[in-house]
Amino acid sequence: MANDRTDIVPVTQVTRVTQITDLPSPLHLYGRALLSSRKPARAQPMPPLAFERRNVALDAGHIARYAGLCGFPDANGVPPTWPHLLAFPLHMLLMTEREFPFAMLGMVHLANRIRQYATLAAGERLTLEVRAGPLYAHDKGQAFTVVTTARRDGIVVWTGESLYLRTGVRGALGAPYRAELGANDTLTQAATWHVPGDLGRQYARVSGDYNPIHLWPLTAKLFGFPRPIIHGMWSFARTLAAVLPAISPNASDATELDLLVEFKTPVLLPGEITLWRDERDKRDKRNEANDGNEHSESDAGGERFELRDAAGSVPHLRGRWRCVAAAPRTAPTSSTPDFI
Repeated sequence: MANDRTDIVPVTQVTRVTQITDLPSPLHLYGRALLSSRKPARAQPMPPLAFERRNVALDAGHIARYAGLCGFPDANGVPPTWPHLLAFPLHMLLMTEREFPFAMLGMVHLANRIRQYATLAAGERLTLEVRAGPLYAHDKGQAFTVVTTARRDGIVVWTGESLYLRTGVRGALGAPYRAELGANDTLTQAATWHVPGDLGRQYARVSGDYNPIHLWPLTAKLFGFPRPIIHGMWSFARTLAAVLPAISPNASDATELDLLVEFKTPVLLPGEITLWRDERDKRDKRNEANDGNEHSESDAGGERFELRDAAGSVPHLRGRWRCVAAAPRTAPTSSTPDFI
């Protein structure tokens, strides 16, 4: 990913930060999303808005329920995807604001980038900020980023960049979006998982994401799906739970955990999915060969992986994790685009 592109649409500087003390209910948020469907399908700059929520607790019980549903072992501590779940209501508030240019219903989650700079522990408290990021031109419409920053005692400990697509938008702005992770025919099948028909409802109860495409056959059909589909962030979390090594208490204080996922096709419920990853001996040899190369797939460890259908022929997601030397703890900016 280059950060020297000259065709990036600059991010509008935030001029208004709204403090959120009490989160609205999921019903209220989806009501706002329904009202936003009236917005015109034309490209516009992103609004100078941000939402901040302070003193957000890392609740041990809630984390345990989430970790259990996604398959994270206790040894991994707070899952690296957990702050995204905490911030998702702020994403919805931003994307359903009157000034936000695109309708929320029908948006497609294209990709997610997470950087974790320090180990997180249950019982700690974070300040979460969500704002609009860069725009990217997509052949099916307008892609845009929502940037999340998590701070602990004023220090950035986690950042996330979510890339969404609003289909049908005319005159898309920004640099052309380019997927970073191509097909990888060197991966081997490592696991097969059954995903039950009620998994979307289980995840909704834990995450608060009650998008109707995930819940029931009838509600999914209203949006063009033959059956419910599982949340992309569950698929990402379930895959990470299988491929990430156990993290020692101080491991991520010296290294940055860098995660990237690109979503390809939906997972229909119920069904079977397969995990594909590097064979361990190939992974170890590659990591040894890449030692000291700052642009390697892995500096202190890392791996490519995919989630595919039961036959192993159709990708649901492609991802990569790697640990690199800890970078300065700053929030992402328009000068460091990630999805081009």
